[in-house]
This record gives sequence, C-alpha cells and structure tokens, in this order.
Amino acid sequence: MHLVSYILLSAGVIAALPAAYWGIPVVFDKVSRFLLARRAARLNVLAITLDDGPGADLTPAVLAVLARHRARATFFPLGRNVEAAGDLLRQVAAQGHEICSHGYDHANHWKVTPWRAVSDVRRGWRAVDRALGVAGGVYPFRPPEGKLNLVSLVYLLWKRAPVVYWTADSGDTWTGGVPRDAEKMAAHLEADGGAVVLYHDFDRRDPSTRRFVIDSLETTLGAAERLGITSVTVGELFRLSVS
Repeated sequence: MHLVSYILLSAGVIAALPAAYWGIPVVFDKVSRFLLARRAARLNVLAITLDDGPGADLTPAVLAVLARHRARATFFPLGRNVEAAGDLLRQVAAQGHEICSHGYDHANHWKVTPWRAVSDVRRGWRAVDRALGVAGGVYPFRPPEGKLNLVSLVYLLWKRAPVVYWTADSGDTWTGGVPRDAEKMAAHLEADGGAVVLYHDFDRRDPSTRRFVIDSLETTLGAAERLGITSVTVGELFRLSVS
C-alpha cells in the first residue's frame, strides 16, 4: 500500500512540474499586465516602449518624433543589435530615454532550455553594458513574445530586475492580413486614459511598416497631449505615487 501511495505521489509531482514551469509565469504575466494597465490608467500616463532595436534607419526617425513631442520613451534593445549599433544606443541614452533589455537573441523562453533562457538575459545585459561603457548592469527586462519559464522568472526576481510587459500593442509586427490602424492607440488612450504601448524600432524591409510606426507614434503622442495624458518612461511609471 505504501508503495502504491509513493508511486501515485511521485506521478502527481512529475505531472505538476510542467504546469508549474509554464503556469506560474503565465499567472505572473496576467497579474503584472492587469496591475500595469490599472496603474497607467489611474495615473493618467502614457509610456511608449520600443522593442528589438536599435535600427539604423528607424530608431533615429523614432527619436525625431519623440523630440518633437518632448516625450521620453523606454527602449528594450536586443543585444545582437546593440553590438552592431552601440553608438546609436548611446545616442538614445544621451537624449534622456530609458534603456532596458529584451535579451540578446530574442529567445522565446518557452522554446529554449532554462539555462539558454537565463544565458540570453545575461548576454543582453552585458551587451548594453559594453555599449554604455559600464559594468554589472541589471536592466529591466521585457520577455521576448512575453514568455518566461519558471527558471528565468526566478532568476529575474533573484536579480531584482523588473519584468516589464505592455498593456496595448500598436500592431506594427502583426501579419496575416490584419489591418493596421495608426489611430488605434490614440483611441485606446481616449477609452482607458493611460497605457504602456508596444512599438518596435528595428529596421524593416517594408517601407509601409516604417511609415506606420512613425504615423502611429505621432497620432498617439498627439492624442496624449490633447487629452492631458503625461508621457513617462516605465521607470517613472513605477516610481509615481497613486493617490
């Protein structure tokens, strides 16, 4: 009887491991997004975030839009792109924007081994360090495709690195015939009063995508100004007090 109980208990533990490995990060994701959306709305703020750059063509164009609107954004560069364009990342930082990390090689943490996921996080941090001329930096992290596994989540929590999601997707990487709408994020701000908006500043072969990113940024920032919504970095969003 004891042997049967032991076998059943062991089987239950083994069956629960995959659920914990992926399930706990999913719950963390859902709760984080909910709290982030509520915080942005209650504070009436807009945080523009940009992933996957820097891009030699698109990033300077994005910086020009932000400068025109006197807005600061939060950049989540890929380490592999940083190594090819460290001077551009330094320009982003020099203009007062916040530098975070999106890992080194855009590794989906559900599709790679746990040690490969952690290694990608660390390589991304080191690439940013080298570009900025510092050492030992632990930067807020945005998971590629929004995916973490239990090991990478625990590692980030252990390093006290904020995990930063988004609350609204501009749609600049959507495929499959989904129509793009440069006014969509502006409408989202009108409805919710605040957001953490996802854009991407890596270079594209399709010029229409570049135009969409710029047009959407312009309309989103213009709507924020019209609605009295303050543009902030993600770091500022977390530091602001909610009355």
